[in-house]
Parts: sequence; C-alpha cells; structure tokens
Amino acid sequence: MRRSKQDAEQTRIDILDAAEQMFCTQGVASATLEKISRAAGVTRGALYWHFKDKLDLLRALHERSLTPEEVLIRNAATQGHDDPLGLLEQAAVDMLLNFEQDERQQRMFVIMNSHAIDDEAAAWQREVNADLFRTLAMLATQAQALGRLAPDLTPDEAAIMMIASMGGLLNEWLRTGKTFGLSAVGIKLLAQQMAFIRAAPATSA
Repeated sequence: MRRSKQDAEQTRIDILDAAEQMFCTQGVASATLEKISRAAGVTRGALYWHFKDKLDLLRALHERSLTPEEVLIRNAATQGHDDPLGLLEQAAVDMLLNFEQDERQQRMFVIMNSHAIDDEAAAWQREVNADLFRTLAMLATQAQALGRLAPDLTPDEAAIMMIASMGGLLNEWLRTGKTFGLSAVGIKLLAQQMAFIRAAPATSA
C-alpha cells in the first residue's frame, strides 16, 4: 500500500531532525547519510527519496530555520520601510530573545558556522552570508536616504557592524557555555550600537 502524503512528510521531518542533531554534535563532514538514516529510523532509500545529498539537507534545514524576523527584514529590504533602523533593532531584539530559548536556532547557528563538507557547500554558505549582508546594507541604504544613518558611516559599514556584533555575541554565548544572559546583555549592547549607527536628531536653531 502506498504511503500517504502525511507519512511521507513525517519521514522528511524525522530525517531533518536527525540531520540537525548530528550535524551539530558530530559536524557536517562526519555525519554520514547512513548515520542520519539510522538515527531517523528510515532506510537509505527513503532518505534519498527526499534529499539527494548532504548539501540538499543543509539547504532544507536552513530554509526550515528561517525566523519570522528574518523574513520581515528581507521583505522590508526589497519593498522599503519608513523606519529601517527601528525595524532592524526590534527584529534583533526579538531574535535574541528567541535564540536564548530555542535550541533549534542554537543548533542551526553552530551548523551554519561550521566547516563546509566540500567546495559546493562552502560556496553555498558564502552566498547565504552574502545575502544577509546585502539585505542589511539595503536597509541601511534606505536609512541613509531618509537621513537617519550616521553621516560618517556608509551603508556597507553599518551592515558589517551589525553582522559582526550579532554573530560575535551569539558565538561567545555558546562558546562560553551560556555563562551570561544573552538577551539582557545583547539588548543593552544592541541599543548602544544602534545609537551609534543612527544619525543624531536634528536640533532646532
């Protein structure tokens, strides 16, 4: 009897869950498809029916892990927003609060910052990172056009600053075994950074 669509979708979820755990704990290179299929309780054939290789699994995991905040800022970057820096600050606050509680997001951060399995995967990782940079730079460009970006910063510099600070904060929190309050510290530092990135309010003569 043919498996139902619901059964097939559950198999796909089980494979993704197993891959996520294994990629995070063993590393992408060491986590073979054979190990993943066994951990998921499925045959190799079932795994290959859903995913052609580990890069395909990585792409699916990344797509599954996209947060509402990421979708929001991507849409704002392409469609425009009347307060791009305010949007970025609120999105970053929400992401910090969620990341602190969501182990799946923590695992995906580790996976996306691990060594790639091959040149093709490395190229894909670079494109994912470049896409984030372009998104933030587009929003910073919007802020500049609105006169809200600090005049001594270019949009690219603002984007680099945001990426470096957020990535460094998340990495340090995980690297030190979560020894400090991520959201408490992060939100305070984020507010100081955004105050630096924003243009000073105009003063009346």
